[in-house]
Amino acid sequence: MAAGHQRGRRRDRVLGGRLMVVAVVLLWAAVVKFRADPRRSALKRLVGADRVTTAFRVVGVLEILLAASLLVTPWPAAVWFVALTGYLVWARKAAPDESCGCLSEKHTPATIRSIARATLLVALTLLASTQVPVLAAEAVAVVLLSPELDGWWLMPLRRLKVRLLHPLAGRGFEVPVASTVQQLHKSQAYRSVYPLLRSDLLDTWDEGEWRILTYSADQDGERATAVFAVPRTRYEPDQVRVALA
Repeated sequence: MAAGHQRGRRRDRVLGGRLMVVAVVLLWAAVVKFRADPRRSALKRLVGADRVTTAFRVVGVLEILLAASLLVTPWPAAVWFVALTGYLVWARKAAPDESCGCLSEKHTPATIRSIARATLLVALTLLASTQVPVLAAEAVAVVLLSPELDGWWLMPLRRLKVRLLHPLAGRGFEVPVASTVQQLHKSQAYRSVYPLLRSDLLDTWDEGEWRILTYSADQDGERATAVFAVPRTRYEPDQVRVALA
């Protein structure tokens, strides 16, 4: 009997080890479900705005349970990721402007990358390895397919590219408003709130090194103003900031 328990514990360690990346993704997603605003999620199209908060939290609890179940069997998590793939395909068509609510509190709609990540997680759940290089490759693949994580690696690379290659980078001079708007459109800040904007440029003024641009917006069904701060004398789209008021 003791030998049987040892074999069981060894099996659990191996199973849990090879599914470490999958477990981290599930737990990360669960944390998001308890921190993000569910009203911006495409899930409200399925369950209704009055039930989306409860549904969002229930999904978070389920993801924690699925992470724990990986110590015993990968099949429940595999089925979950298959269902998630279907949900993301639906969300991309039915609610392209809503956030998928997957791995970030930021507004991140379902994309081809999100769908590919969910499909990859199905494969990782069933075929993952215990080898460290393979686990590292799995983690890198998940990061590359996660638009929510672009701020960690893709944006710094783009910033470096701009500094090295863009003809306007690092040069201080006055630029016209049209150029400021072009820089704004290249920024992650603008893309993150674009689905909420309801007008063209309303007003602009300069404050020190910043040019302020305002747009009307719709926040949770109420009228709001999107206020962007864009570098005035340099081309650095990654430095653009936004606030909804």
